[in-house]
Amino acid sequence: MANLYNTNHRQWDHFGYITPEIGHTENTVAINFEGKPAAWLPVVRTESYTEFAITVPAGKVVALDREGRVVPAGYKYVFEAAGGDTILTYLATDVTNKVTDLTTGAVLTGATTYTQTQVTTALRNRGLISASETARDFISWPIGYSPYNYYSWCGGNGLNPGEYKQHNFNGQHGVAVNNDAAIRLPLVPAQEAVETQGGGLAIADTAIVFGTGGWKSSTGIHATPLYTDLVAADSDVVAMVFNKWPVAKITNDTPITDSASTLAGMTEVDSIAALLVSGSDYFYIDYDHGVLFLFETDGNAIPTGFNVANTVTYFTYEDAAAGSSTIALATGNIQPGDWLTFNNTSDYVKWTPDIGTCFGGASGDSFAADPDYGTGATATISAQLEAFAEQSRNAVIGQALGYWVHPRDALDKVKTQFTVFSNAERNSGSATEGRPQALPLAGASNLEVIINFCNR
Repeated sequence: MANLYNTNHRQWDHFGYITPEIGHTENTVAINFEGKPAAWLPVVRTESYTEFAITVPAGKVVALDREGRVVPAGYKYVFEAAGGDTILTYLATDVTNKVTDLTTGAVLTGATTYTQTQVTTALRNRGLISASETARDFISWPIGYSPYNYYSWCGGNGLNPGEYKQHNFNGQHGVAVNNDAAIRLPLVPAQEAVETQGGGLAIADTAIVFGTGGWKSSTGIHATPLYTDLVAADSDVVAMVFNKWPVAKITNDTPITDSASTLAGMTEVDSIAALLVSGSDYFYIDYDHGVLFLFETDGNAIPTGFNVANTVTYFTYEDAAAGSSTIALATGNIQPGDWLTFNNTSDYVKWTPDIGTCFGGASGDSFAADPDYGTGATATISAQLEAFAEQSRNAVIGQALGYWVHPRDALDKVKTQFTVFSNAERNSGSATEGRPQALPLAGASNLEVIINFCNR
């Protein structure tokens, strides 16, 4: 007799991209703010468990468009471009999710791209900006950050099922915006290009200059005030100084490698003192100052396996890494107390005032040089100074309070699942070197920065 029951079992044991914890605190949300994510936002990824399309990941800096819809604030910079530059891209995923075409206000019919000129013209034609404005004016300055993922808008005004993309589904009726609160995010370093070991210089007895490549003898290390009490002039140690500092701690995501693969066969110790008693198979790195210490008898020669012609590659916080469209992060050499702004991916970066490259050129793209106060036209100079004043007031979104350094709470000693899988599937613990999932997902090392989001 035939089996009349054919099973079709839905699988819930999902693997893939799960949103990491961003660790924000309690805060006050604006009263009666009925936030809705803009329907025209492209999809950045799909939440594996819920299978919802996400347009604004948790923790991103957000702003409003002229229709009052919530958008990633980075579009303020993305739309600040020359007329022929592409500023908006829709893919097949956006068509599948019935995303609204910003230039028409109708559902997309196919994958496409738009230039700044095309978006500006369309927004003027739709009455969303004036004839004197450009695409960048369609996006406000930041109002806060997203405390959780914003999904692709369900359709219509969120109330009438007849206007939904799927008449029986509204996964998110509205969204909140957080501000005046603390948030904890991965601090992501940038990978340096290949750098010649010790700046390609012979070993020297002179003191270390941090951030200037060089091989230094024990005499030179001793002459450096930071290490005088740690290294004698004839100690069995030499130093290789990196050109950038601080350097990111070695992890699976931020390795330090050399062209001869010598470091790969060595073991890291946690102090110069430990190096001196451990011998030539060990090394120590002062990450804060970008100095690699190696054992060498009498401390007056470059160790075997290293050379002035060899190279080294590492990660550093001195340079800002590229942002991410799929996860919120901070990048660059952010120190406690620094004021922060946002970049074109709505991520967090150090605020560095610069009139010459401020936001707000009349053509829709940024200024490119300091104003010429000697011969420049008064109106042109005034416009640039006014733009800088506006940016100084509105682009600063918060302040760095400090770091969380990982691993914490002996998490690296805990055995967790999915070691052999990608970063998206690994559980926090020994599978991620004791780091929370957000760090490997973002390509970070061992630091999370605590940010007080306060742009009021």
